[in-house]
Amino acid sequence: MDTRLEVRLREPNPLFTRWLERWLLEAERRKQKSQFKLRQALEALKSYPLPLYSGRDCAVLRGFGGTLCQLIDEELRQHRRSNLETRREANSEQYEHQVQQVVQQVREQRDKQQKKPRKLTKKEQLEIAATEERERLVLMEPGQFEVLLLVDTQETSGKNKRVLDQTRSYLESLDVQHEVRRLTIGDFLWIAKDKVGNELVLPYIVERKRMDDLASSIRDGRFHEQKHRLGQSGLRHVIYLVEDYGDNEQLGLPLDSLQQALANARVQTGVQVVRTENHYRSMGYLASMSRSLGQIFSRKTLHNVERAMLDKSACNLTSSRIGLLKFRALYEDSAKNAQLTVREVFVQQLLQLHSLSLDRAMAIVERYPTPRRLLEAYEESAGDQEARLLLAKIPCGPLERPLGDKLSQCLHEFYTTHFR
Repeated sequence: MDTRLEVRLREPNPLFTRWLERWLLEAERRKQKSQFKLRQALEALKSYPLPLYSGRDCAVLRGFGGTLCQLIDEELRQHRRSNLETRREANSEQYEHQVQQVVQQVREQRDKQQKKPRKLTKKEQLEIAATEERERLVLMEPGQFEVLLLVDTQETSGKNKRVLDQTRSYLESLDVQHEVRRLTIGDFLWIAKDKVGNELVLPYIVERKRMDDLASSIRDGRFHEQKHRLGQSGLRHVIYLVEDYGDNEQLGLPLDSLQQALANARVQTGVQVVRTENHYRSMGYLASMSRSLGQIFSRKTLHNVERAMLDKSACNLTSSRIGLLKFRALYEDSAKNAQLTVREVFVQQLLQLHSLSLDRAMAIVERYPTPRRLLEAYEESAGDQEARLLLAKIPCGPLERPLGDKLSQCLHEFYTTHFR
């Protein structure tokens, strides 16, 4: 036979009971009539076996009128608010204590690290060595260095094994002292290297192009971008070494257009263009350049200068003392992933647009150094037609020809629709 258990709380509502007892004592002391109702409500509350959670719940009991229920709810709100503030103060004190513990631990760890010198990582050691190398003064007296041709790794790599080492084999057969390295700008350049490993870059750099590659780079904008980067390298003599591609047919662009692009580069930027019949002839040109530069610079005293000083030193070949860039400085400053200014990025962006030459891009950037300045100029225009022709009369190039209505309208459409 199942036994029925009865569970009864000893004091289901201690908080409400304590409040009623306090109010009852106060009413009796003041001899108020409310003491009778309060005594009746207290007896009913003590007799009720279940917990109550608000004054509204108490309304089912005898003696609990609307006023008393509201009084209980108000007291309950104050009680909860007081408990919340108490918990907040406790939490705040606990948080401050934890913060003080963390600060103390950090101080103890710092004291330990100061007492025991930290071992530098390999990356940090390399960075320190690179900084020291860039800041070290270099002086090369005649006879204390050799002239080397540096070949970019891209010139000695390829999918075809026959072409893989063609450049190196040609240079070796022509008895050219050279090294293969990754270059961040150009395909070939020359350095003066002394016995302790210091390297200074001679003011000559070569960009090798086959005619079909030239056509491809003009179509995708790489030609103008490379021309701009070469001009910013700090090396005075930029040489485009252009090889014929068979009979120069099926190049992707008309041969006349390619020749005009080379002529424009020669006139506008002062680069030197050298045409050769094939790869071997190109290597022969580099070999003759290596011999000539070796003869010229072997009798000079070379020292390093910062890039900002190159224009002032002017690298006069008739002088017995010549200032040159360090190879590491050129390598790091010319890296494609180096930090560029907004102005330089804006120029490169403009060069990707059709029919925008370097002269035109530079003329636009001279007037509006950033895309934001250009957009603001469009917004300040009196009307849409004026905004479309905003750039039309900007003079470009040595002849200062205007940019033109068509290009101005194309740029307006790009920067006011696709660019936003």
